[in-house]
Amino acid sequence: MNVMAKENQNEPLIDSSKLIFGIGQVQKITGVSGRQLRYWEEQRYITPIAQQKGTQRQYSFRTLFLIFHIQRYLSQGFTLQTAVEKANEFEKQMPILRTFVKAQLHGVEVAEDRSVIDFGFKDDTHQQRVYGIVEGDKTYFEIKNVDD
Repeated sequence: MNVMAKENQNEPLIDSSKLIFGIGQVQKITGVSGRQLRYWEEQRYITPIAQQKGTQRQYSFRTLFLIFHIQRYLSQGFTLQTAVEKANEFEKQMPILRTFVKAQLHGVEVAEDRSVIDFGFKDDTHQQRVYGIVEGDKTYFEIKNVDD
């Protein structure tokens, strides 16, 4: 593998900063009404992309993600203020989760009844591997000796 190919592995497949959604698209994707979105803007919970006068509101992918999570927490019965706080907290956790998964993910084997995620070695001894198992709605971990 050449150096250029290795460097490109760390680059995202899609530049999410260029993903822009109109207010109508955001309403369809998230189920949040335009009226709610405008209220959330007034309360400074979300911010649209700066727009020219006379054009429709547009939102970044990051804001779309935030709107989705606020709505998800609202549907779970949280107040708007709490939903916003939880969505913001979740957003802070995402870079950490991405870093961990990117470093530890060694492969995924997908099957009809059971899928296996290989998280690599348990520790520096390299004697055991950690697997995440998905069977229907059930998820759990398995630790297996390398010799097995």
